[in-house]
Amino acid sequence: MRLSLLLLSCLAWALSSTARADDLSAAQRRAAGEYLAAVAAGDAQAVAYAIHPDELDRLRIVLQQRMRTEAATGGDTLRGRLFGAAMPLADIERLTSVDFFRTIGSRLGLRGRVYEDLRGIGALRDGERVLAVVKGRPPKDRGTVEVVEVVPLLPYGREWKAAIPSEIEARLEDLASGRMRRGGPAESAGGAAAPGAASGGAAAGAGPPTGRNTPGILALLDDAERALVDGRCDRYYGEHLSPGLRQSLGKRALDTLVTACSRSLANRELLVAALRLVRRTPPVFENGGDRAVYDLSGQGLPYDRYILEQVSGRWYIAE
Repeated sequence: MRLSLLLLSCLAWALSSTARADDLSAAQRRAAGEYLAAVAAGDAQAVAYAIHPDELDRLRIVLQQRMRTEAATGGDTLRGRLFGAAMPLADIERLTSVDFFRTIGSRLGLRGRVYEDLRGIGALRDGERVLAVVKGRPPKDRGTVEVVEVVPLLPYGREWKAAIPSEIEARLEDLASGRMRRGGPAESAGGAAAPGAASGGAAAGAGPPTGRNTPGILALLDDAERALVDGRCDRYYGEHLSPGLRQSLGKRALDTLVTACSRSLANRELLVAALRLVRRTPPVFENGGDRAVYDLSGQGLPYDRYILEQVSGRWYIAE
């Protein structure tokens, strides 16, 4: 009899404990759902808006201070890994906290499961945070297994917003330390693939061959950079753009580009940074070796690729 009463007491305690834990509010479930939906879409900006503003500010302030400290000693490794070697620290410091996270987040490979419905399981206190425990049901065409997710939350007025989860913190640490992989070899300090990772001949069936920059390409890069450093934007656009590109742009557009380049040091520095990245990036040769394509994605440039082409034995900037 006593044993039965003891068992009943234990069961009643367990049930009451479960009931106390199963108190996820509708606002908390909405916040968790907003964050998980943003991650599922792989949209770094949407993830930023789902995170508490104080968390974004904290992240921006800490990382900016680390980059300032590094820059004071002449280094730029952290900046290159987080934003790409072509993005100046001055531009980074002008970013809002949302844009700061969006730029970094695009390099973290954010991606999660898509859920048709979320059911709240519980809310556990973790200091000032609340860990929202939810179970996600996938769409009918994506299987039947329901997955338990844990999203840290912080109060946001009468609502809630996600805190930066430990998974993102870990990915940021990997990226900052050079351990993050971007679809292949570990990144080097400047954000590009480690030297030699893509050099030499391509493997069978791997697409067009990759190789090293030829003497003709290096001569073009040297001459183009020298023109920009000397402030000769007219020579950069007039002599180093391919004839086909100059023709497609037209005289008025070329004059506008030359004027903008001449008046803006930042514009010239961006062009020089692109040339230097091309110099250390293995090209993919196409069109019988007369076209060299460079993957500059994630380098802080406003474009992901750079193209050179050879015309009558001479190399030009084609895109």
